[in-house]
Amino acid sequence: MTAPMTEPRALRWGLGVVLGVLALQASRLALHKAFSIDEFQYAHAAWLMAHGQVPYRDFFEVHFPLVYQVLAPLFRMLGDDPRNVLALRAAMLVPLAGACVSVFLINRREGRIAALLAPLMLLCSPGFLHFATEVRPDALTAALFLGALAALAVQPGSFRSSFLAGALLVASAWGSQKALFFGGLVMAVLLVGFVSRRSAVPSLIAAPRALFVGVISATSLVAAYLTVTGSWRSWWQWCFVWASEHQRHYPGFSWREYLVPALREQPAFFLLAGVGLVAMVPRLLKDWRTPELLLFVAVPATFGAYALQRAPFPYSLLPFLGVLAPFAARGVLVVVSGLRTPVVRAVGLAGLGGLFAVQALQVEALLDGGGNARQREVLARIAALTDPEDVVYDNSGGFVSRPHAHFYFYTDAYLRGSLADLLSDEMPRVLVAQGCVMRVDDLRTSGLPLALRRFLDTYYQPYDGDLFLWGQRYRVRSDSGTLEDRFLAVRSDRYFVQPASLLESGAMFIDGARVTTPEFSLARGEHRLRYEGLAEAFQILWLPRDAKRWVPRPGAPSIYSRLF
Repeated sequence: MTAPMTEPRALRWGLGVVLGVLALQASRLALHKAFSIDEFQYAHAAWLMAHGQVPYRDFFEVHFPLVYQVLAPLFRMLGDDPRNVLALRAAMLVPLAGACVSVFLINRREGRIAALLAPLMLLCSPGFLHFATEVRPDALTAALFLGALAALAVQPGSFRSSFLAGALLVASAWGSQKALFFGGLVMAVLLVGFVSRRSAVPSLIAAPRALFVGVISATSLVAAYLTVTGSWRSWWQWCFVWASEHQRHYPGFSWREYLVPALREQPAFFLLAGVGLVAMVPRLLKDWRTPELLLFVAVPATFGAYALQRAPFPYSLLPFLGVLAPFAARGVLVVVSGLRTPVVRAVGLAGLGGLFAVQALQVEALLDGGGNARQREVLARIAALTDPEDVVYDNSGGFVSRPHAHFYFYTDAYLRGSLADLLSDEMPRVLVAQGCVMRVDDLRTSGLPLALRRFLDTYYQPYDGDLFLWGQRYRVRSDSGTLEDRFLAVRSDRYFVQPASLLESGAMFIDGARVTTPEFSLARGEHRLRYEGLAEAFQILWLPRDAKRWVPRPGAPSIYSRLF
């Protein structure tokens, strides 16, 4: 056991108050922190599932779909407003709360103070909270895995807790392929402990048969989903065969790239977790047949799942940080119990409190720059300018709840290289065929093939720095004052000429008929355009859903797309 420490009621209440404050901070962070580019991709996948589409079969996806399945009902209930992505963020507070409850239960045998400290470690960890409050498969997977460890740690164990542990291990794996690694190692330890036990020696799991029933039950649900949707072959192809190929060729970087900054950002957390880990070793050497062994094994397992990736991004640290939290809480007790005199203990507690206050302030700093307020403005403009059935193009699903044009609704660095021909030749044709009226600019636009970027620049004009609407620019020959060209109407709809004064200073003809009003209807397809007059330049633009004419704003700043 961890070194004993008195548990005065005032201290427990004080920790409870701190936890409440940190929980409010986490809620505020979830609702107001800026959205990352990946979140829009995951939100769009959830919207597609809400509309009956199946990942792998109907749209490109390489992640396991649990987070989409969990979030899709929100779109069914709330509708197609892109701003509903905020409700998805709010929903992610549920797995975060589950993770806090899990680490509390994992430490319950260590005493109430250790139990209360564990979720406190999570909620004041900027590295964990940054991504645990986002719409991400990793956030849900980490919470489910911690839930499985908590079910395994419950003492005395029961059929129910063992069944729950098995089901949660499978659920965490259905949330992310990464959990196949760290969850698989924990399951392997359980199996070894079960096979090697003697009749007089207790097992690592209270009810092994219940564990297997939980695993089989959850696996059967996964198999039923893949069977009913007819997506077995597609799931295997994209989530394993193609994902393996992607992993080999993706431009990678060292696992130190994001781990070292995390160590610098929260040194107290990692130091105390190390103390807690070291303190557990003598207990395991004395008796390794305890569920504590599984928590201990989970540390290298979750770190390995992060470090062995070709491109270990920081959100992959979530399970690792979650598993370290109970150890960090125990490390606090070890350090405090080593401070013998009341004065030294008071100084030590004040120092620890100061360190955690600094980390909490770092969490608050994640809201710098206005949070997601300006992104929500862009989402509101998407809702105002387009109907729910209007096709929108973005390389990341940033339109959230609008139809996309192509099976590959998003691409990463590897895809943009391997699919260069498709993106250059097929994508422009598909955008026209699908009647795509808007595109959203993002961080990945600059990495698209040159031919596609030229098409986008030619046929989509800047509504602002983030949204581009269908339209074309024209320049009149100064020597003759005439223009002979063509305009491509992406669909049968209303269009307008900008500036409207063009019709007063000259004459514009479409398919031989003179245009007399700034707004006019055009059938889908290409139209002959002629202008005679004094204007130097003009645009023909699509009239959006709000029926308000607009003026292109080239060079407007981009505010929408962020990496993290």
